[in-house]
Amino acid sequence: MVSDAGLAGYVSHPKNNKEAVMDGPDRAREMGYFRFSVINPLLAHDLTRSLKDRVDDLASRVYTLPNGAQRQFSRATIEDWLYDYRAHGLPALIHPPRKDRGMIRAMPESVIDAIGTILKAHPSIKSSNLIRLLDEQQLRPDGTPSDSTIYRYLRPIRKAQKAEGKTRRAFEAPYAGALYQTDIMYGPHVRVKNAKGRYENRATYLIGIIDDHSRLLCHGQFFTTQELMAYIQVLEQAVSKRGIPEAIYCDNGKVFLSAQVKRIGAEIGMRVVHTAVRDAAAKGKIERFFLTVRNQFLDLTWRTESKHDLATLNHLFFAWYESYNTREHRALDMSPMQKWLASPRHPRRLAELPDTTQIFLLETTRRVKKDGTFSLHAQRYETLSVAVGASITIRYHRFDLTRVHVYLDSQYLGIAHPLDPGSNHQTPRD
Repeated sequence: MVSDAGLAGYVSHPKNNKEAVMDGPDRAREMGYFRFSVINPLLAHDLTRSLKDRVDDLASRVYTLPNGAQRQFSRATIEDWLYDYRAHGLPALIHPPRKDRGMIRAMPESVIDAIGTILKAHPSIKSSNLIRLLDEQQLRPDGTPSDSTIYRYLRPIRKAQKAEGKTRRAFEAPYAGALYQTDIMYGPHVRVKNAKGRYENRATYLIGIIDDHSRLLCHGQFFTTQELMAYIQVLEQAVSKRGIPEAIYCDNGKVFLSAQVKRIGAEIGMRVVHTAVRDAAAKGKIERFFLTVRNQFLDLTWRTESKHDLATLNHLFFAWYESYNTREHRALDMSPMQKWLASPRHPRRLAELPDTTQIFLLETTRRVKKDGTFSLHAQRYETLSVAVGASITIRYHRFDLTRVHVYLDSQYLGIAHPLDPGSNHQTPRD
């Protein structure tokens, strides 16, 4: 069950967190991922509507920016982003050319940001009172933008606010891969050997991803952690086995709000869509699937096992969910697999992308010291001397820190290995 407002245009709902106030390169990347989420619906083939109609539809919507402000984008702006992306890929959206450089804009960014801040604090404020607050903040010293311009800017925002009160109705994606749903469920406790060699009981968490159209479980797995790398591992398995969805629907949990997930989505061509805050019912299908897991797997299968370790739990779950995918689903009158196969369209395959070896790694930046080293998770690594003093981008797997991939100005420098001072003493550096 998904509300009209929750899926209208798949508009994301950010949450207050550190990512919302990033500056510099991080903010540029966030905005690049955001621009991609706006144009993503235009990348899919749609024989039922023209490109013009789809662009007009996107231009009529109100979007929430990474900093929490709300705004609308013109048809020309959306088209510019689309053609820039087609010509130059994601980098063109991270640093897009300004088409209005040197021109006076009708709505300055300072006014737009202030309007977003006011509406966030006072959603039902009258437009006249909002304009009065702008004047009190001296954001319109010469009366620009005019009252009528602000009223026109607020009109679609008010329309969107009214739409949020609509009745919730059942929703189903029109074809396989149009929308995946994902969430995390608390699982049973298992016995795990700790660092001291002793066994202890730890809670588990099931991370699952299902297809909204067919209810097919794309992938699910139990972990003893909820950290980001566990979710990325499930996401990689899901899109490797079933394909890349046009969008994936999730809540506002820390893992799902991560900039890493947004980057991965942008690189594979997948929008990351968030429910409204405290609206768990919007993800009705994945929540219903988790109830089935509890009733049919945990209660009937897992509790009969005597060896309660994580490997056994996942081994049994993998066998169970393959059975779930192929047996009749009461809501479908067929199995999820049958409905998946009968879909008029299927998602793009991950293998169609030119290079996927580093997409599902974590990405961050580091500055290289004068000795050609940088630090990552309390470990020092060495890289080429050409990067000394520069800021580099690195990609790595959180559970395998022996291989760290290094980029300088988007150029791949190769793999950085953990520092070996003894070896450097005998071997001259470049």
